[in-house]
Amino acid sequence: MMETTAVKDETVNVRLDEMGLVSRFLSLLVPVLALVWVVALPQRLGLLIYPEQIVALMFGASLAVVYLRRKAGDALVLRIANWGAGCLSIALGIYVSWRFPVLSEATHRYPTEALLLGILVTALSMEALRRVVGWTLIIIFALLFAYAVFGDWVPGSLQGRPMAAADVLRFLGTDSSAVWGQTLQIAAFVVVVFVLFGGLLIACGGGDFFTQLAMRVAGRGPGNSAKVAVTASALFGTVSGSAVSNVMSTGIMTIPLMKRAGFTPAQAGGIEAVASTGGQLMPPVMGAAAFLMAELLMVPYKAVALAAMLPAILYYLSVYVQIDFIARRDNIPSLSGLDRRGIVSVVRDGWLAVLGFAVLLFCIFHWNMRAEVAAVWAFGALAVTGLAAGFARSSKQGMNWRQMLNVVIDTGRTTCDVLLITAVSGMIIGLLSTTGLGFALSMYLLEFGGTSLFGLLLVTALIGIVLGLGLPTTGVYLLMAALAAPTLVQLGVEPMAAHMFVLYYGILSMITPPIALASFAASSLAGASKGQTEIEAFRFGWIAYFLPFLFIYKPWLLLIGSWAHIGYVFASSVLALVLVTGGLVGHSLKPLGPALRCAWLSIGLLVIAPLAEIGGDWLEYGISLIGLVLLVSSLVPTRRETSVRT
Repeated sequence: MMETTAVKDETVNVRLDEMGLVSRFLSLLVPVLALVWVVALPQRLGLLIYPEQIVALMFGASLAVVYLRRKAGDALVLRIANWGAGCLSIALGIYVSWRFPVLSEATHRYPTEALLLGILVTALSMEALRRVVGWTLIIIFALLFAYAVFGDWVPGSLQGRPMAAADVLRFLGTDSSAVWGQTLQIAAFVVVVFVLFGGLLIACGGGDFFTQLAMRVAGRGPGNSAKVAVTASALFGTVSGSAVSNVMSTGIMTIPLMKRAGFTPAQAGGIEAVASTGGQLMPPVMGAAAFLMAELLMVPYKAVALAAMLPAILYYLSVYVQIDFIARRDNIPSLSGLDRRGIVSVVRDGWLAVLGFAVLLFCIFHWNMRAEVAAVWAFGALAVTGLAAGFARSSKQGMNWRQMLNVVIDTGRTTCDVLLITAVSGMIIGLLSTTGLGFALSMYLLEFGGTSLFGLLLVTALIGIVLGLGLPTTGVYLLMAALAAPTLVQLGVEPMAAHMFVLYYGILSMITPPIALASFAASSLAGASKGQTEIEAFRFGWIAYFLPFLFIYKPWLLLIGSWAHIGYVFASSVLALVLVTGGLVGHSLKPLGPALRCAWLSIGLLVIAPLAEIGGDWLEYGISLIGLVLLVSSLVPTRRETSVRT
């Protein structure tokens, strides 16, 4: 375990050493400013500071870090241009932070200044965005900008009122409804703090703790090596919230284990990709989009985390059951030789990770703290105890000041991209609002949904997946939350269910061909074909394509409603996933013949279908009962045969 930690620390140090001194300072500044605002230091000092002033400094630093990233082979002219853009980004952040109180209230008095700011903000943001995520979000922004200027050229109900290009740029550069608005503030003050907490947790031995705990939980049954991968990725995902990061962190260990046990390289990569993608759905710390969801819904983050709990359990349970059935079908044995230490030993060696999680959960769920404040408390507890343990050399999990500093710098480096994406997403949302296009599109979707809610859901799901092929989850969620979610709510869908629906389909792009970034990362580690890995990931993650529809029609799965309904929907969903999985694999605890396989698959799909809306509750309960009888009757003889053989 110490060797693994040392390798990880060395990797982080090498990555940080490749950064220049200025980049390291700016990366350090980003999380420090986030902490300053979350602990309300300016207010405590009696200073009147707008949140936009802090995010302007953070955004300027983030832009500069993107421009100052070193690449081997860069020409001298390009390096000079990058330094110029970086210095301009820093100056922009400082200037906006200084002038924002004046410009936000009296832009009309300084039109030239506001226009120059708009041009600089737009130009620097677009070029940095191109370097980070490519052209997709830039094209969307350009189309909306063109609509704002030439909206009267659009025929039909989407025709808009044209605005002067200069006015649009002034709006983008100075208005709180655009780049400096809510989306950037959430990323700056919530996401950055949670990434900081997660980074410190991993640096204090959290990664080894999750791995050892996963080995303990996975047991010795068929396919236990893959079950370790699922459990480790689920645990690691609770603090990471990034599918690709999960793959690269846990896949290095789990993919070779799965291959050694007998899984094909494509299967090993697919399992790791699906398990890692679920990290953005797994409470208590989900992806960045979950924090945005809490703010948009105006609910505490713990409400989002609780709502996501049962779907996340079903997601991972489905993958777990598939692994078990496939291992039995293909005679993949239990892998021996895993370092399965006792639970007491695991917890004793990982006590800092346990402490961090305990403080975080206690602050969120018992003291009802805001999510970012709870993360600061958890970070503080980890920092103090970790440094104390490292100073006293009383624990394998301790750390020194250099490691702590590297964690903070690495947090700033990794969150710069998130701040950039959310800033541009804020600009897009601002354009949708100020041009009225968002309202027009919502009305168009509302008319379409009035004839078929299911059809609207299909269109929304398809748009979410397509957008996800070129955008990160955060960008997809923000766009879909602005366009599709309000329409679903107006059609009677629960707000939490509507937003969770678009979140899921934004995340699913990670395992949906042809892009499937998580599958691509896993295939590189597994040494498998990208296409084959994508197919396996798509197959293992089948339930994620059904779950969003399930909690639209059965919102009890999101803990909305009576406990009786919640218990029934969860139990019937577990029954359905076992039946469908057995039907797809063609095996449960024993082989399934063609007729039985078809029965399992069809009855399983009927169990999760919203039959109550067609034939009443009794039809749904009756089908669930039939499914339960089918499952029990198929499994009981196997147990009897096993006991006879024994």
